[in-house]
Amino acid sequence: MRFCFLFIFSALFLACRTQSPLKQKRAFTEDFNNHYDSNWYAENHTFENNMAHFSDHNVNLANGNMILELHSKRYKEKDFTGAELRTKKMFLYGRFEARLKASDALGCITAFFLYRPNAAHNTEIDFEISGKYPKTITLNHWVDSRSHDKEISLSFDSSKDFHTYVIHWRPDSIEWEIDGQLIHRTTSAVPHKPMQVIFNLWATKSVKWAGSIKEAKLPTFAYVDLFKYTPYKK
Repeated sequence: MRFCFLFIFSALFLACRTQSPLKQKRAFTEDFNNHYDSNWYAENHTFENNMAHFSDHNVNLANGNMILELHSKRYKEKDFTGAELRTKKMFLYGRFEARLKASDALGCITAFFLYRPNAAHNTEIDFEISGKYPKTITLNHWVDSRSHDKEISLSFDSSKDFHTYVIHWRPDSIEWEIDGQLIHRTTSAVPHKPMQVIFNLWATKSVKWAGSIKEAKLPTFAYVDLFKYTPYKK
């Protein structure tokens, strides 16, 4: 449905830097109470379907939350600035948990996903929420140029409060869970190479997916108050 947009979104991440090739092997928890730069870094880049340019000034901490901001501000070739935070280390299999509250701004996408930069083929596992449809979650996973996007209706508005989103990534399967409830499982197109954990807030060109950013009330914010990683055990 949104293959072309998601493909462009994924493919253009390939140009982004990776701070470290090191792989995280132990359990890891981030509560974002003090600082994030020991384990994470804020990106500065953009891609074709993104109407915003990611700026490290738009990633901030307050009241125990990591805050992603999107502003109506001209920066480089874009009319808006967004935010993206990435782990310095890579992860291979395990349980990835995040408590977050999404943006409800039209035209905006809040995302929590795993991604392998500089890969020969697209490699990622996604949660994505559009500001136009905060009661719907978009799931996706890639190992090549084929999108496997799936929309799941939610019983709540993801922009009104914090909810817990979990990716279970095993060698033979991927499961997506929200607030302790399994919402989707697949055994096809499972990635097998280490990936970064990424949170971002960006402005899509797809009006059908998220509405028009021109009608959004800005600035807008997405919040993450906890991330946990538990390694996979055979």
